[in-house]
Amino acid sequence: MNNRDRAIVVYLCIVIVPLIVALGIIWLIFSSKTLDKQAAVTVTLFVLTPVGALLFGPIGRKLEVLIDDLLISLFIDKSIYRILIFGRHGSGKTTFIETAFTFIDPADPKRRLTENFEYRRFRVQLHRNELNLGQYTDVEVADYRGQTPSQVIINNSADFFGPKGSRVLNAIIFMVDIVPRIIDEQGNPLDDRSLLEWLNNGNKLVDKIRERVREHYEYINQASLELLFNSLYSQNLTSVIFVINKKDLIEKLINNGCLPTNFSDFKEDAKPLFTRMIQNINEACTQLGIEEFSNNDSWIFTVSARSADELRPLIVRLLQTRS
Repeated sequence: MNNRDRAIVVYLCIVIVPLIVALGIIWLIFSSKTLDKQAAVTVTLFVLTPVGALLFGPIGRKLEVLIDDLLISLFIDKSIYRILIFGRHGSGKTTFIETAFTFIDPADPKRRLTENFEYRRFRVQLHRNELNLGQYTDVEVADYRGQTPSQVIINNSADFFGPKGSRVLNAIIFMVDIVPRIIDEQGNPLDDRSLLEWLNNGNKLVDKIRERVREHYEYINQASLELLFNSLYSQNLTSVIFVINKKDLIEKLINNGCLPTNFSDFKEDAKPLFTRMIQNINEACTQLGIEEFSNNDSWIFTVSARSADELRPLIVRLLQTRS
C-alpha cells in the first residue's frame, strides 16, 4: 500500500468511524424510554453537527481531492509521451512546437485549452533506423505563455502532468535565446528585418544580448529549478534537454559583421553565456538520478526553432528513452 492509499484509508476512517459512533448513540437515545423526544432531538443535533463538519468541511474537501487524484491516476493514458517546454516569454516555445512535429500525420493536432496552458497532441512518425518506435508514438506537449514560472509550478493540470505524487511527465525542454521578442506599436512582433535594425540601433548589440541573457537567469535559476522539479518530478521524467534558440538571427548578425570577431560561431559562443544555468540543471538532474543527461552535454542544442531539419535530431534524442 502506497502513501496515497494509506491517506485515503485514514480519511475514510476519520469520516466513517465517527458516523458509526453517532448512529449508535442516536439508536440508544431513541430506544431509551426515559429520555423525552425534545432532549433526544437536541442530543441528536449535537452529535450530528461534528459528523457533518467532518463530512462536508475541510476534511471532506480533502477527501474529494484525493479521490479525484486517484481516479486521474487510474485512467490517465500513460502511453502518451508528455513534454513540457519551459522558458521565458518570447523565447520561441510555440514556434518550436509548431516546427518540431512537422513529421507527423497530416491530421490537425488535438488541442485542449486551460487558463494557463494549451496542450497539443501529435502522432509522431519516425524512421525505424532512427528509433525503434514501431509505426508512430503519441506525443502531447504543454505550451504556456511563459509569463511567470508559477504558471507551471503551481497551476499545472493534473490531467496532463498527473496528480502530485503520481506525475506522468516524461520530458522537460528548457528554452532560452539571446535575442528578445520586440513588439511594435500595434502589438505585433517585429519581423526579422525590423528586429535586426532594432538590434543594431541605440545601445550596443552586445549589451542587448547580455540583458536578454540576464532576463533568462531571472526566470531559470537555482530557486525556480528546485521548485519546478519538486513539483513535477517522478520516475517517469527521464529526459531533460536544454535548447538555445534563434540561431538563424545571430548567424545573420555574424555574417553582416554586426557582432565582434570573438562571437563568430553561435554554437560555440552561445553556450558559455548560459554556463551557470546549464550547471544548475545538470546538478538537479544528478540529484534526481537522471544520469543520462547529467554527465554529458549531448542534451544541449543550439537551434533555429523555424528549421525542422535542425529540430529533428533533437526530437530523436528526446524520444530515445521511448525505444
